[in-house]
Amino acid sequence: MIRRKLKSMKRNQLLLLSALLGSLALAGCDVASKSSQAVPATQAAAPVATTPAPAKAAIACPWQDFDAFLKAFADDVEVQKAHTQRPLQSDSVDPNADPEPKQVTAMLDGDALQFPVMPSSQTQKNDGLVLSQTELNGDKQVMLVKPDTDYQLSFFFRKGECWTLYRKRDDSL
Repeated sequence: MIRRKLKSMKRNQLLLLSALLGSLALAGCDVASKSSQAVPATQAAAPVATTPAPAKAAIACPWQDFDAFLKAFADDVEVQKAHTQRPLQSDSVDPNADPEPKQVTAMLDGDALQFPVMPSSQTQKNDGLVLSQTELNGDKQVMLVKPDTDYQLSFFFRKGECWTLYRKRDDSL
C-alpha cells in the first residue's frame, strides 16, 4: 500500500513537473516571438511594402462624412451590424409603469439586439417619418419622428475610428 502511494506521488510530481516545463517552454516561445519582432539595422533600411496608416483608416471607415455614413447605415444591415456598439444602450418608455410611464434602460446584445436597428430610407419614406439631426459635443443625434403621432426614435452616434451607434432611445408611447 505504501508503494502504491509512493508511485502515485511520483506520478503526480512527474505530471506537475511536465506541466511546469511545458509552461516554461511556451513562455520561452512567447519571449522569442516578441524579440524576433525587432528588425536588425541592416534590414531596417530595406524598403518594405506596407500600406500607410491613413489609407488603412480610409479602408476601415470609408465614411468620414456623417451624412454619407448615415445613408449607408440606414440602408445596409451589414453596415449597421458592423457599426453598432455591443452591448447597445436602449432607452424606452414603459407605458404600463405605475403611477405613470417611466424611462427604462436595457443593454442589448446577442439575441436581444435585433437588426435592422434603424429603418431604411425607403421605410422612412413609406411610413412618413421625418429625419432630423443635431450635434451634441461632437456626437450626432438622429431623430425619426412621425408627425401628429407619438412615434419618436433617437439614435446616438459617436466618432472614433469610424462612426458608431452607441445608444438608441424610443420615446414613443
